Amino acid sequence: MTSNSICKVLEQRIQTLENQLAAHKTSNVSDRLNQQYLEAILNNTNMPIYLKNANFEYIFMNRQFGRLAHVLYDQVQGKDDFAIFPRSIAELFRSQDEEVVRGQALVEFEETIPLPDGVKTFMTAKFPLFDSEGQVYAVGGVCTDITARKKAEAELKEAEEKYRNIFEHSPLGILHLDKEGIITASNEKLAEILGSSVEKLIGFDLLQSIQNEKARAATISVLSGKITRSEGNYLSVTGGERAYLRSVFSPISSSDGSIIAAIGIIEDITKRKDAEEALQKTHNELEQRVADRTAQLDRKTERLQETNVALKILLEKRQEDKKELEEKVMFNVEKLINPFLEKLKMRCNEDSQEALLEIIQGNLDEITSSFAHNQKSHLSKLTPAQLQIANLIKQGQTTKEIASLLDLSPATIACHRQEIRKRLSLTNKKTNLQVALTSKHNN
Repeated sequence: MTSNSICKVLEQRIQTLENQLAAHKTSNVSDRLNQQYLEAILNNTNMPIYLKNANFEYIFMNRQFGRLAHVLYDQVQGKDDFAIFPRSIAELFRSQDEEVVRGQALVEFEETIPLPDGVKTFMTAKFPLFDSEGQVYAVGGVCTDITARKKAEAELKEAEEKYRNIFEHSPLGILHLDKEGIITASNEKLAEILGSSVEKLIGFDLLQSIQNEKARAATISVLSGKITRSEGNYLSVTGGERAYLRSVFSPISSSDGSIIAAIGIIEDITKRKDAEEALQKTHNELEQRVADRTAQLDRKTERLQETNVALKILLEKRQEDKKELEEKVMFNVEKLINPFLEKLKMRCNEDSQEALLEIIQGNLDEITSSFAHNQKSHLSKLTPAQLQIANLIKQGQTTKEIASLLDLSPATIACHRQEIRKRLSLTNKKTNLQVALTSKHNN
C-alpha cells in the first residue's frame, strides 16, 4: 500500500470519527433536552412521583413529593424510607415495594399516611423497571391524592345512612317514583298507612293503575317539574284501606334540568281530621247554646225592662196617690177639723176641756207635720166658711140644719151654696151640689 493510499484511508477514518463525534455530541444534547423536558413535566405535576433503586433507596423524587414530605431531594437521595418516615410508614412502603418486585408488575395501593400537613389518602401505582437482562433494577411510584374524594365518599355514605334511617324509620310514608310514574321504593310506614305491603307497592304505576283523580293529578304535576300538595280521602288500590291523606310530591332533576324521578311524603291525618270535625261540631254546638242562652237572656232582659217600666209606673202612681192622700188629709185637718176645734175652744169653760182640745190639736199637728204644707186640693179656692158649709152639705145636712148648726140664717147659707157652685164651676148646671162635692172629694 502506497503512502497516498494510507493517507486517504487515514483521512476517511478521521472523517468518520469526526462524523461520529458530531453525532454523539448531537445525541448528548438531545438526551439532555429530553431529560430537561421530562424533569419539567415531573416537577410541575400535582402528583407525587419517585424512583427507588434495587435496594429501595431513592434515586429520584419530584417537587410535589418533597412538598408533601417536607424534604429536599438532596436530603433523601441514596436513603431508604426508614431514614425519612416513621417506622410504621416505612414498613408499609417496604412491604409494597417488595410485592412489586416479587410480582414484577404494576400494583395499586390505597394508603393513608400522616404527613406534616395532615393525614392524606393516596391511590399509589407502583411499577418495576427492568434492565437489559430482564432484572428489576428500580421501583417507581405515582401517587394520586384522593383525600378529598375519600372525604366526599364518607360524607356521601353518612348522608345516605342518615337518609336510609329517615326513610326506614320515618313516622311519615315515603315513596320514590321514576319518570314514568312507577313506584321504585317505599318505606314500611307507607305500606302501613295504605294497609298494604312494600312488595305490592314496588312497581305500582300511579299514572295507569291509580283510581283517585287527585293522586293522579298530583303525579302528573310533579313529573312536569312542580312541587305538588294534595289532601283528601284516599282508597288504597293495593290494600283497600281508606284514609284521609295529606301528601307533598317534589321532583328530582338531573344536571341538565330534566325530571328523572320524584319523591313523595304521605301523612295519614285521619285522626286529626276526625278530631277537627268533632271540635268543629262541638264549637258549633257551643255557639248554638250561646246563641240560645243569649236569646233567653234577651227575652228575660226584655221582660225585666217591661217589669221595670211597670214598677216605675206603679211607683209614680203610688207617689201620686200618696201626694193626693196627703193633700186630702191636710185639707180635711186644716179646713174641716181645725175650724171646729177653734170654735170648741171658744165655747169651753172648763180647763180640763181646754187641755183635751190642746192635746187633740197637738196630735193632729204631729200627724200632719211630715206632709207637704204647700199642697192644695180642688177645694182650696173656697173660704173657710164655705169649706165648713161644703163639708156639711157633703154630709147630707140641709140648709136649715146647717143654718141652725152655724147660728146663721138660711138665706146666708143659701148665698154660700150659690158661691160654692160658682167657685166649683157648677153654675147653670143641674149637678147636685152634694154629689159634686162627694165626687171631687173622692178624686
